[in-house]
Amino acid sequence: MLDTTLAKHSGNPAGLYQEALSGPGGAWSCDLKTEIVTWTDGVYDLFGIQRGLTLHRSMTLDVYQSQSRSEMDRQRAAAIRSGKGFVLDCQLRSGGRSRWMRLRVGVGFDQGRAIRVFGSKQDVTAEKKMWDGLVTVAGHDPLSGLTNRRAFEEATRELSRHADGQHGFALAVLSIDDFETLRARHGHDGALDCLRCLGERLARQFPDAILVSRIGGAEFALLLRIGAAGMLEAMLGSAHRLLARPIPHGSGAIELGLSVGAALLKPSHRDDPKRLFAEADSALYVARAAGSNCVRVFDGMIARPVPAARAPN
Repeated sequence: MLDTTLAKHSGNPAGLYQEALSGPGGAWSCDLKTEIVTWTDGVYDLFGIQRGLTLHRSMTLDVYQSQSRSEMDRQRAAAIRSGKGFVLDCQLRSGGRSRWMRLRVGVGFDQGRAIRVFGSKQDVTAEKKMWDGLVTVAGHDPLSGLTNRRAFEEATRELSRHADGQHGFALAVLSIDDFETLRARHGHDGALDCLRCLGERLARQFPDAILVSRIGGAEFALLLRIGAAGMLEAMLGSAHRLLARPIPHGSGAIELGLSVGAALLKPSHRDDPKRLFAEADSALYVARAAGSNCVRVFDGMIARPVPAARAPN
């Protein structure tokens, strides 16, 4: 069955993209003592609830699909305990319509005690349909379960059409260092364990990525939403330490080196989507030349080193 929302914009992907970003949404807050929620008008519209009504949190939960509600509750409880916010895409159903909402959550404290959660809720239904449509057409890599190179290349071409400089996106290419040596030392099964485990780690570490793909051999790629180069550096630098942990194998573990190169999407990529990949790939080359197991971000003619993430206290 043809998705009429996607078909309506097939000749104007920029229109679909703008619809995804400018759909209903707004700011929200929830008092943890009373569970009374405060919404801006856009959130009422997103949930299909009359504007201005005084709402208790329990009155809003039925709008969430059960799986999304369970995951939201789990992450909300963890955020309140730890003080660390999160971003989650949730599926809603109201007025006979199914929608996707991007939920951003922060935690407010008073004298060391969590007193409220707050953030934003944004309708990303059109965006979901656009990227899910690409993935459905293109298929998956049978080893890792991630989308394959074809999906990645098609999504990169589509993304390049939105290279207007107003909205941040980036491409990152990751490669297991000295993979042939690793395979010789740990055998075929050990090499497969590394590929599968890294694919799982990438999917967990970047749940909001547009695509997480295995593009061939020991190389993976990410299409990311990002605000600025500094945010990209911080994100990849922090993730690298977690991604490059030893891989469980048999009764032991396999030490893993991981090199990462990345580039920001710019207006110059609109008519040359392959250039974006070439820039990320050149940053990967610099990462390898710098001694491997590190991250570099393309910046003009060079790739900047990314500061190592600090170990947790």
